[in-house]
Amino acid sequence: MPPRPSVLLIGDRQHSDFADAVLWLQQHCQLQVAADLDAANQVMDQSGLPQVVLFVQSRPGQFAQADIETIHARSPLSRLVVLLGSWCEGEMRTGKPWSGVVRIYWHQWAARIIPELMPASAGGGGVWRLPRTASGTEQFAQATEGPWPSGQGLVVIHTRLFCDYQALSDACQAGGYSSTWDGPDHSSFADGASCVLCTLIGGDPTETAVVTRLANRHAPAPVIVLLDFLRCDDRRRMLDAGAAATLAKPLLVGDLLWHIHQQRPGLGTAAVVPSSVR
Repeated sequence: MPPRPSVLLIGDRQHSDFADAVLWLQQHCQLQVAADLDAANQVMDQSGLPQVVLFVQSRPGQFAQADIETIHARSPLSRLVVLLGSWCEGEMRTGKPWSGVVRIYWHQWAARIIPELMPASAGGGGVWRLPRTASGTEQFAQATEGPWPSGQGLVVIHTRLFCDYQALSDACQAGGYSSTWDGPDHSSFADGASCVLCTLIGGDPTETAVVTRLANRHAPAPVIVLLDFLRCDDRRRMLDAGAAATLAKPLLVGDLLWHIHQQRPGLGTAAVVPSSVR
C-alpha cells in the first residue's frame, strides 16, 4: 500500500464550506493543520516539509501574496493549492487573486483534489504537476485535456431545455456513456439507468421535489444535481432530497465524468466522497 500523501492545511478548517474536504483529507492523507503562518512554521519544524500546502480561505483578504511566498520559500518543493469559499467566487473579477497557486472552489474540491492525491482513483488532469509559473489559462487548458475517467451505462438527463440535454449528452458520450432526455414533464420512460443528471437553477426550495421524484423513479441509480450559483444551503437541500452529489455550473467535462465514475455501484475505492454536511 503506497504511503499517504502529506498535506499541511493552513486556515479555518472548521468553516462549513470545507467540511467534506477536510474530512476526506483526514481519512486519506497525513494531514497537519495550522490556523496561520506562525502555526504552520511550527508544524513544519516538528513534522517536516509537506508534499502539499493547502490554504483554505473562506473570505477575501485572509491571506496575502506575501504569505504564499513565505511558505514557498520555506518549502519550495511543496505544491501550493488554495481552496476558496463561497465569498471568494468573485475574486477573479474584483480582487487580487494570488499567482503561483492552484485555485479550487469549495464545490470543486472532490474532482480537483482527489485525483491529484490519489491518481489511481481515475482521471486527473495533472494540473498540480505544472510549474508555479503556469498561468490560470495554462492550468485550465491542462485540466481540459484529460485523461477523463470512462465507463459504460445509461445516463438519464433531466433538463428544461433540449439544448442543455445535448451539451450534457456530448459530455457523457466522451466518457463512454449513452444518454436519454427526461424533459420538464418527466417524459422519459427509461429503465436501468446507471446515473441521473438533473439541472436546476438553485435557490428555490421547491426544486427538491424534482430531485426526490428522480431519485425514487430511477433508484438505485444515483442522482447528480447541477446548479447555478451553488451554495451550501442548496447542497444540503439536494442531498436531503435524495441527491448523491451536487456540482456547480458551468463545469468541466472531466469533473462531471469523475463524479459519474465515482457514483458507480460497488466502486469500493477510498476515493468515494464523504457526505458530512447535510
